[in-house]
Amino acid sequence: MKKIILSFVFVVAVVLPSFSQKVLGSWVSPEYTKSEYRKVAVLAKISDKKIQQMVEDNAVLELRAKGINAITSYLNFKEEDLSSQDALIAKADQLQVDAVVVFSVKREDTKVQNTPTLSAGVGIPIRIGFIHTYIGGSVPLAGGPKLVDVLQLKSEFYNRNSDAPHWNTTYEFKLKNNYDAIAKGWTSRTVAAILRAGIL
Repeated sequence: MKKIILSFVFVVAVVLPSFSQKVLGSWVSPEYTKSEYRKVAVLAKISDKKIQQMVEDNAVLELRAKGINAITSYLNFKEEDLSSQDALIAKADQLQVDAVVVFSVKREDTKVQNTPTLSAGVGIPIRIGFIHTYIGGSVPLAGGPKLVDVLQLKSEFYNRNSDAPHWNTTYEFKLKNNYDAIAKGWTSRTVAAILRAGIL
């Protein structure tokens, strides 16, 4: 018992100083009706591949732990699948994806210091009803000579019935370069909020 308590204290001491978070806003479409989805894709619109994979992997693990069939986008949607709307629709149909949870960086405040790069995608918008993505470059939000102090992170839910989100929440995270803790905190809070709102 003493070992368990000591382990818990250690985890709290390590993780909690790394970030804190609060909800800045949350919204659910009054027109949304819960459905039975065959599969939910997770899309992190972050150009840094390591962080993108971290967020998508954590979200998929959280969803699957709740009994929801979920897949990452980085492992299932290739570059050729994003070449046109038809190609994207065909791939989504092939994968039996009916809905998507989207994670994106909304805003960040920085101080000068080198950090990993976070970027938001820009370019030509491609829409397939429930997935909004972009073909083109990316705009760095953090990276190079910067230290991210505050991140505003947005989570959204789409399905095939609308090209607008049915649910979204914006979080503010304060951090000290612990992106793994941010990814876990962001995704676990998002999945909990989606279930609490009756979206899934």
